[in-house]
Amino acid sequence: MAESAIEPPEQAACQEAAPVEGSSTTARDLGSEQAETVVWTPGFIVVFALTLGLGLSAESLLTNGWQAYHYSGNWPQLAHLGALLLLWLVLLVRGRTTWVRLGAIFGCLWACFEGLNLLFNLRAQPGAVAYLNASGNLSLLGMYLCFATEQARAPRWDTWFFALALVGGSCIVLTDYLLTAADQRSSVTVANAIAALALWLALLIWWLRPVCWRLHPGPTFLCGLLPLIILLLSIPGITNSFNNLFFLQVADLSLLLGGLRILQAQRVRS
Repeated sequence: MAESAIEPPEQAACQEAAPVEGSSTTARDLGSEQAETVVWTPGFIVVFALTLGLGLSAESLLTNGWQAYHYSGNWPQLAHLGALLLLWLVLLVRGRTTWVRLGAIFGCLWACFEGLNLLFNLRAQPGAVAYLNASGNLSLLGMYLCFATEQARAPRWDTWFFALALVGGSCIVLTDYLLTAADQRSSVTVANAIAALALWLALLIWWLRPVCWRLHPGPTFLCGLLPLIILLLSIPGITNSFNNLFFLQVADLSLLLGGLRILQAQRVRS
């Protein structure tokens, strides 16, 4: 009895070593799993951050180059419009919904009208500039309307908003025409009023609809900056020509970033 109760030293050592060996194996497996777990930064965040940082640096350099009389102030803006046109073409091809593709078409029209507007500014043709400006702003409004209502719809709110925008906008244009002196009334006056109204509506479509802030806060903020900056710069005496050029480029950059975010959303859907 006494001998059976006492185990040999070798057997006892093996029984004690077995659980230790199993626990060390489990620890090594957990350690290897933790070592293999790597958190990668999404490529979109890297592209977005680089575009923002390098873009702001480029805006400053381009503005300083214009101030040093190396080139005309319209050429940096034409370069921005070229980048935006390329983005809208990519979005037209990669878009997954009809609304996004239609918005990309309006975006291409807006870039073309704005480019022609800058070229006509070089020739000092106020009438052509006024019509192109109105056409460009209406194209911007159409683009924003498509992008803002894509997957961000509130039927009751949108019905009231767009009805008031249509009726109120028509009344504003008519009132502006009637308040203008009779000897100064022309189609150019109507075109300028439509251009300004289109910018206001483009801003309100994003920033006055709560559903946009709830579902798409990034594009809502970035896309709304473009009409806001243009409207602020149109106030007489608010800034100088140097700051005007810089902030106009920043406005184009914000639209570029908003377009990249919309493109990323379409890639995720695919």
